[in-house]
Amino acid sequence: MKSGKIFILTVSCLTLMFMFYSSSATAQTILRMASLGQKGISAMIYLDKTFFPTIEKVTDNEVKFDVYWGGIMGDEEDYLEKMRIDQLQGGMVTASGGITEIVCPDMAVLELPFLFNPWAWDEVKYVQDNIRDDLYCIAEKNGYKILIWLGVDFDQLYSTKHKIDTLENLQKSKLLTWFGPLEDRVLKALGVSPVPVNVPEVVSSMKTGITNVAISPSLWWVGAQLYTDTKYVNPLPLRYVPGMIVLSMQAWNRLSAKNREAITKVIPEMEQGLNNAIRECNEKSYNAMLKYGIEEVHLSKEQLALFKEKTRPVWDEMAGEVYSKEILEKVQKLLKEYRSKKAGGTN
Repeated sequence: MKSGKIFILTVSCLTLMFMFYSSSATAQTILRMASLGQKGISAMIYLDKTFFPTIEKVTDNEVKFDVYWGGIMGDEEDYLEKMRIDQLQGGMVTASGGITEIVCPDMAVLELPFLFNPWAWDEVKYVQDNIRDDLYCIAEKNGYKILIWLGVDFDQLYSTKHKIDTLENLQKSKLLTWFGPLEDRVLKALGVSPVPVNVPEVVSSMKTGITNVAISPSLWWVGAQLYTDTKYVNPLPLRYVPGMIVLSMQAWNRLSAKNREAITKVIPEMEQGLNNAIRECNEKSYNAMLKYGIEEVHLSKEQLALFKEKTRPVWDEMAGEVYSKEILEKVQKLLKEYRSKKAGGTN
């Protein structure tokens, strides 16, 4: 009788041990992520085929991703709200989607009109390298872990009606705004009465004529298939647009220390690769639209000077309201420093 009890006890212990080790060996953390990007476009292909598999590999498949593409989980502000309640653990978000209002308000300073020279990615990188820690710290205090800093694009002006080659033509257009209070203030400084539109309604508002001009990266414009209704594009690099791949801090902290370290180690290479893919995709998208028949128009030197004159006061007006005065001063100092070095020590 005693031996029977011992046998049953032994079998029970072995069963529990088997269950424990089996579950431990296959234990995975599934990170549910969302993106407005379509899965099939080249930048998203990099995420799907390189970024996510690399994270899974370096964590021995203990961290995996379940990705919702193409905006099926709502817009980017929806992602951040779903991350707050742990319905999502991460997302790919841009400045329009709450980065500068929720994740890290000081990042809005990078969107200031004509802050960087046109497509001066070297300037962006210098500033980025010197303020990254400041901005990431703010994001973490707000509950978000930034995995990757995306340089989405320098945006262009797209029009379905007018040639935007003068300030006057811009002022008589119906220009939509979707990028938050800073964009709204910039457009009003240019004498425009912007039409507020949520991201999911951008396509319908442009196609129905509620609006006829928008500021957008080329990749997004092509992905939304708005190029078919567009007559003119002005490549005026009005602003640089940052983006982020973020996790909620609660999701990040649930990962083991070993996996957090492994992910952190491969992030720099993945960030560079993804940004290269995005820039290449933007360039191809823009050139494809020109081949499709969209007419490229430009501002004269006088008109460009007028745009800059009208928008420059916004830099100081928004300091202390959207971003801190300290971060504005730091970015200005960094740009002056970098441009001086690049020019060989002359200002």
